[in-house]
Amino acid sequence: MINKRVKAEIRKFHKPDMKIKFGLGTIAIVCVCLLLIIMATFTQIKISFNIPETGIGSYLKFEYIPQIPVILFIAALLGEYWGLFTVILYIILGLTPWMSVFALGGGMSYVFQYNFGYIFAFIFAVILCAKELKYKPSILNIVLAVLYGVFVIHLTGIIYMTIIALLRHDGWDFIGQWIYYQSISKILYDIVFSLIAVFIARGIRKLLWLIMG
Repeated sequence: MINKRVKAEIRKFHKPDMKIKFGLGTIAIVCVCLLLIIMATFTQIKISFNIPETGIGSYLKFEYIPQIPVILFIAALLGEYWGLFTVILYIILGLTPWMSVFALGGGMSYVFQYNFGYIFAFIFAVILCAKELKYKPSILNIVLAVLYGVFVIHLTGIIYMTIIALLRHDGWDFIGQWIYYQSISKILYDIVFSLIAVFIARGIRKLLWLIMG
């Protein structure tokens, strides 16, 4: 049976102005979340579906990397400040020459990679998602938080990639193919999986509140 202290702490969790406090428990969860981002970076989910009418084969196949759902999971779990701290820590580690935590390696030169804009946009996504969930964690706000997070990542990534591609004098055909492969073909999966991830994070946050609160 849950004692009175635990019940009181759980009731405090529902107050909108309660913040995650600094402590060993919070730092441990931040480290776990950082590890989750790195694992998601190198995790490939193979997705295929039947489209026989295209005449190009029985199935359309591509590999999905669940990084965006993990980022929004962290935003929902840790909130704005600690979620932002985790994402910035991941980016800093990736930009150091001895920590290849990005998909194509690491180091400062990674700033000039086509896909760095998507990574940099994690910062904006965490802020938008966490702010939307902060005071009104309703179903509508969870949906809005996910849409804000997913779209800001893809929009920032597309703009950044286009700038790098134009600086390298790549053609518009290349840019169009990149946008289709990196965003258009995957954005729906990002939304669906992110919704699931945020709902799970809200439940886990309640269980971890005694550690982080």
